[in-house]
Amino acid sequence: MHKPLISIILPTYSRCAMLSDALDSLLSQETCGQFEYELVVIDNASNDSTREIVEEAGRRSSVTVRYCYEDDPGPAPARNCGLRHAAGDWFAFFDDDEVADANWLLELYRAADETGAQIVGGAMHLDLPEEVLGRLNQFVRRTSLREIKYYEKTCPYDPSRLPGTNNALVARRVFDELGAFDTSFRSGGSDSDFFLRARSAGIELCYTPLAIVRHRVAPNRLTTEYFRWDAIQGCSAFAGLDYEHRGAAVLVTLCAARLGHALAIVTPQLAWSWLTRNPAEMLGQRVRLWRAEGYARRTLALLAPRLFPQTRYFEALHFRHGREVGQQNTPMEATT
Repeated sequence: MHKPLISIILPTYSRCAMLSDALDSLLSQETCGQFEYELVVIDNASNDSTREIVEEAGRRSSVTVRYCYEDDPGPAPARNCGLRHAAGDWFAFFDDDEVADANWLLELYRAADETGAQIVGGAMHLDLPEEVLGRLNQFVRRTSLREIKYYEKTCPYDPSRLPGTNNALVARRVFDELGAFDTSFRSGGSDSDFFLRARSAGIELCYTPLAIVRHRVAPNRLTTEYFRWDAIQGCSAFAGLDYEHRGAAVLVTLCAARLGHALAIVTPQLAWSWLTRNPAEMLGQRVRLWRAEGYARRTLALLAPRLFPQTRYFEALHFRHGREVGQQNTPMEATT
């Protein structure tokens, strides 16, 4: 086999059932003879049969499959491990709870080739029944469950949006210029940090709606407990990004704006959704309040760490804790 043009980088942690489906979708990608690709799977210290599943998939496939092991927990260390072992000139990032459409990789590559962009992101659809989707408003689907349907045609991202490493193609030379993912982001945000650095360096970020992956939403992610954890964790990471890239003064201004919006707009809307018995809207407003809480508490910890360390609070926001949150609860209890 020739040197692959594209390396798919797939970190995984103890998700055997979902991983098998992800591997099947990635090893059957259409290329139309335009490129060859390999798959690099990073086992982030799993405690199940991840290695055996990856090696068996490699034996069955004509696509080269590389198994790598990284014991430093977290998305950034795992993806950096993949970068070190990947042979391609392009890196396609993917998560272990997704399934790719057959033309996913081809559409990312076509968008990069047609636009000249060095970074291309794609769409994320939710693999959920229609009756469940109908009980979730657009805000919750986008922020809590990571649905991505930004634009109807291939185009640059606007300044308020970024790709994510759940569906993105990045040229190797971008990492040569900017460096790898920042491992100081222990509770998420390392991908947003990387894409912000790319934008600051003048690198164009392009989106295509044709490169589709489907997010397989675990049952615990449809519980009140998880919606709260994810909202706090996500906006805590956003506060860290704003502090890193925009400074303390902007962080304080944005925090004040979020809190003001939560009190003046969100709280009355939450009360109204309760009075009108609109559970989907009520969940959306609760998520907005939890996001404001996460941003505010991280702001305090960043600006006054001795007064507001909140050590145990932030330890509970570590990326892997999300696997356990809501496991004892009934899915969709938040919207009934």
